[in-house]
Amino acid sequence: MAGSSGEQWRVEFDANVVFSNGGGLRAREFRLDIPGADIADAEAGELFVRHLGLLMVGEVKISNKRLIREPHKGSRGVPVAGGGRDVVELPEAVMTYAGAVPRLSALVDLPVTLVRTLGAGSGEIGRSQLAPFEVTGTAVVLHSGGGAGLGEDAAAWLADRAPAVVVTDGGGPANGLLTSAGIPVVSAATGLADLPATGTRLHVVPLDPARNPCPVRAYAVAAS
Repeated sequence: MAGSSGEQWRVEFDANVVFSNGGGLRAREFRLDIPGADIADAEAGELFVRHLGLLMVGEVKISNKRLIREPHKGSRGVPVAGGGRDVVELPEAVMTYAGAVPRLSALVDLPVTLVRTLGAGSGEIGRSQLAPFEVTGTAVVLHSGGGAGLGEDAAAWLADRAPAVVVTDGGGPANGLLTSAGIPVVSAATGLADLPATGTRLHVVPLDPARNPCPVRAYAVAAS
C-alpha cells in the first residue's frame, strides 16, 4: 500500500545476517526509513545491508517486522523521490552570534545535515548522536521534537568541525560554545518535522541585523 501525501514511514525489525565467508550479525528492533507505507521482508533485508554497507552477505532473515509512521532520519540507501522542489518554512526562529552579524552569503543555500533524535528520550543531545554525520560547512539541523538542548560534549564536537550554522528546536547554555567558536546558532525553530531527511538546502535571512539575538526568516528548499 502507498502512504498518503506527506506521510513518512519507518520499519522496525529483527535481522539475522549470515556472511558467506563465515560469521554473522544479529540486530534487534532495528529501524530504517522506507520509501512507502509498507515493505516486503526481502526488500527490508536489502535496505539493511545497504544502510550498514555490509559485504560478503550470504543470507538475511527478517522477523518481528513492525511499520511505524514517523519522520525519516536519513537511512542510507533508501530511494528518494525527485522531480520538483518544496519550500519548508521554519518560523519563529532567532539567531545568536558573536561579533558582527554573519554575511548573508554565509547563511544561504547551505546543504543541510539533519539530525533527528526523536524517541531518544528527554535528555541532552550527545556527541554519539552526531558522530555518524559529516557536518563541516553544512547547516546542522537538530530536530529533537521536545526541545532537547545540546550537551557540552556535543557542542564542543560541533565547534571543532566548523559547521556553517546550527539550527535547533531547543536551546541551552551549551549553544554558547558554538557562538564563541564563531558558529551562529538559530534556536527555537519550528516546522522541523516537515523537513525531508536528505536533499535539503537551508536559507537564513536576518530580519533585524542590529539585534542579537536576531529574528530571522529561515526556510529550506527540498527536493520533492
